[in-house]
Amino acid sequence: MVLVAVLALLALGAALIAGAFTAARGSARATRSIRATAVAQAAVRRALARTLSSWSTADDSLNVGAFSTRTFGESADVAVDSADVRVRVQRLSSTLYVVAAEASVPARGAPLARRRMRMLLERAPTIDSTVVQPIRPIARWASADLY
Repeated sequence: MVLVAVLALLALGAALIAGAFTAARGSARATRSIRATAVAQAAVRRALARTLSSWSTADDSLNVGAFSTRTFGESADVAVDSADVRVRVQRLSSTLYVVAAEASVPARGAPLARRRMRMLLERAPTIDSTVVQPIRPIARWASADLY
């Protein structure tokens, strides 16, 4: 009778250990995923800002419908935090551009997180060819403007 009770307690202990291991493994996976999501979100925002701040005449000389692609590799102290970022600049009309960025974390191996973001840009038409207007993002419409 005592032997059966001891075996039952051993089986219960083994089940508790297996459950704790499974919970810890799931928690670690969730933590890695949340961290990768934050890294990807920051990387895609930095890529859009970098593209906007380093706007060049090559971007202005794109034909309507044409696009250019850039790739950035962002390294980190930890390999899991490295990001592979691709940016695509496409001209929509004579004054409108769209910049789309995609970040994948980590840069090597299967991605844990991937984020995409787009920004619509406008360059105001100039009357004087010697004055070049800066390119600026088009703000979203306020809800009051929709009615």
